[in-house]
Amino acid sequence: MSTELLIHATGVCALALNVAALLRRCERALRFQSGLSGALWALNNLLLGAHTAAALSLVSAGRTATSAVTLGAAEPWRHAACGAFAALTLIASLCTWQGWSSALMLVASLLSTFAVFHLSAMPLRLTMLLVSALWMVNAWSVDSWEQMLANVVTAGAAVYGARRSAGATAALPPRTSTARRAAGASTS
Repeated sequence: MSTELLIHATGVCALALNVAALLRRCERALRFQSGLSGALWALNNLLLGAHTAAALSLVSAGRTATSAVTLGAAEPWRHAACGAFAALTLIASLCTWQGWSSALMLVASLLSTFAVFHLSAMPLRLTMLLVSALWMVNAWSVDSWEQMLANVVTAGAAVYGARRSAGATAALPPRTSTARRAAGASTS
């Protein structure tokens, strides 16, 4: 009974963190909060016996937190971090392989790896929409209502966050050559 309660508690907490993260406009906060939820999903999947999902969720937690640190870093650093986490994702998947559902989680994790290191705003959130759809297979296979709900709500939050980030960008006035000159930029 206490294991079942822990399974549900970790699922609900991870769900809440996922949704809150996707609704954030701050890219760094989105990534840190997503990293925390990844750690909770890893524990949730481990308790459910979904070892590939647990391993990939743990890699995801580290990857997402690392992407927050490298957010403003030079492109070569982001490429190196992305490559390292892609390799970790492949290794974790191969070591815990459980059939075709592992393949879908591998694709989802690789997409997510690319997204957190190279995308932001709307493209990042729309990629997370696709990632949620792929992770839904794991949720069904372990019969986890928290994970199913998380994927549906996370997908909705990703769409909402994408629209919101697009609206924030659209609300900014265009920078004219006069505005660039006033800001000290070159007009060439």
